[in-house]
Parts: sequence; structure tokens; C-alpha cells
Amino acid sequence: MSGLDTSMPVVVTPSVLATSMVSGLTADQAAMAKLETQISTGYAVNKPSDNPAQVANILQLEAGVTRANQYATNAQDGMSWLSLANSTVSSTMNVLQQVQSAVLSITGDQLSGRTSAVAGITNVVTGAIRQLIDLANTQYAGQAIFSGTGNATQAYDANGNYVGAGQAPTRTVAPSTTVSVSVTGPQIFGTPSTATTDLIGPTGVLQTIRAQLQKGTATSLHTAATTGLTKLQKAIGVVEAKAGQLGADQQAMQGFANQATASATALQQELGDAQDVNLAQAMTNLQLQQTSYQAALYVTSQLKTDSLVNYL
Repeated sequence: MSGLDTSMPVVVTPSVLATSMVSGLTADQAAMAKLETQISTGYAVNKPSDNPAQVANILQLEAGVTRANQYATNAQDGMSWLSLANSTVSSTMNVLQQVQSAVLSITGDQLSGRTSAVAGITNVVTGAIRQLIDLANTQYAGQAIFSGTGNATQAYDANGNYVGAGQAPTRTVAPSTTVSVSVTGPQIFGTPSTATTDLIGPTGVLQTIRAQLQKGTATSLHTAATTGLTKLQKAIGVVEAKAGQLGADQQAMQGFANQATASATALQQELGDAQDVNLAQAMTNLQLQQTSYQAALYVTSQLKTDSLVNYL
């Protein structure tokens, strides 16, 4: 005869019963403790053993939220840089247009020797040079925005020489995506190596026009009103082009900022769904678990006095 003889009675000894009941009570206590922790922390998962697979998912979501928030922060910082750069270039355009108007006002009368009028135009150009050097050294949070990555505090010295270096700074706003937050000084104000568009250097367009005005001869004034004006207008065209580039970069940065913020919000919601406990459900489950535990304790107390459970 093979197999178990099911006709034989199963005997449950007090020891087996006691062990089973103690195990049940221990499990109830552990379940209540877990629910109490969930309610107190607000999290469904409080340690890896609670749900290993969900813990891995939560860690991945947390990393995603951190990245998205960093991209949003980078983009907002870039927006601040680009907003300042755009307003600075706009101010630069205003100064250059004033100089252009002044140079255009050189008339036949002034060419004939009206020194006071010429002196007034010279003062306009001199003031413009100082203004432009100040604008070229505009700072954001203590860093010169047109100095590139090589000089944090100054882009041009007092004589209009470029002292910055490197490329325009950038911000990472998405995976493998960077956007420039400014342009370098030479791209707007020029350098001696770009003589035709050098605005503020010692031999730049404005210094040359000023020197011709100060000379005051008919020939020098004519040169200022023709050759000098042509170079000035070419330099203005360069500034206008860079203003357009900065405007486009600012729009792109705004788009990336919105994208990163939306991504962070969506990931945070997903993280909450994965991590947060349903408090109402947890409290209901705790009440049920407590009721079950109290019932188990009552049953245990009703065992015969000679049961081993009474000694546990």
C-alpha cells in the first residue's frame, strides 16, 4: 500500500497549536507595525523589503525628478542671463543710433568751420565710447556677461581692449542639449583684429571718428561723415544681427524651461502615485488588522489552563 493513509486522525499537540498561534500573533503585529509606519510617514514603501521592485521604480523616478528640476533651474538661470544680454544690446543699439544721428548731422556749415557744432558731436562720440565700455562690462551675479568663459569679472578694459576669453557660456537644459546664455564681447563690440566692426577699441570705429572730429579739418570731417559713417553703420548691422540671435536663444530657453518644468511636475506626480500611501485605505486596514489581532488574543486566552500557550 502506497501513499498517506487519510483514514488516520491528525493529532494537533498543544505545542504545535501554541507555535501556530504565536506565529499568527507575530504576523499580525508585524502587519500592524507596517501600517502604522505607512500612516505616520505617508509612504507606502519605507524600506526595500517592503516592495523591492517598487523601490527600484521609486529610485528611478526620484532621479528623473532631480534631473528635470536641475534642467528647469538651468533654463531659468539662462533666461535671466539672456534677458540681461538682450536689454544690454538694446541699450547699445540706442547709443550707436545716437552717434549715427550725430555724425549724419555733419553739414556743409560744420565742414566750413563751425567748431562749436563739431565739438558737440565730438562730445556725443566721446560719451558713447564710455557708455559702450560700461555696457560691454555688464555683469550678472558678479560675472561679466560678454567676457566668455575666461574672465569672470571684466570683458573690456578702460581703453576698450577685450580682456575676456573662451566661448560664450552655456546652460544644459535637456539631455545632451545646451543653449548659449550670451555672446562674447567681440561678437558685438569687436576687437582690433576685426577692424571694420571694432566699436570701442583704441583704433576702433568710434575712436577713429572722434579723432577725425577733433582734427577739425574739412578733409577729416568729410572722412568722418563718409568712411567713418559707413563703418559705423556696418558695425550697427552686426549688433542688430546678434540682437536677433540673442532673442532667438531667449525664446528657445523659455521653451526648454517650460518643458523641464512640465517634465518635473509629471514625474513628481508619478513618484507620488508610486510612493504615497492611501491614508484612508491604510487606516481602514489598520483597524481591521487590530480587530483581527484582538480576536486572536481572545482565542488564545480561552485555551485550557494546561495549554503551553498560557506560558508563552
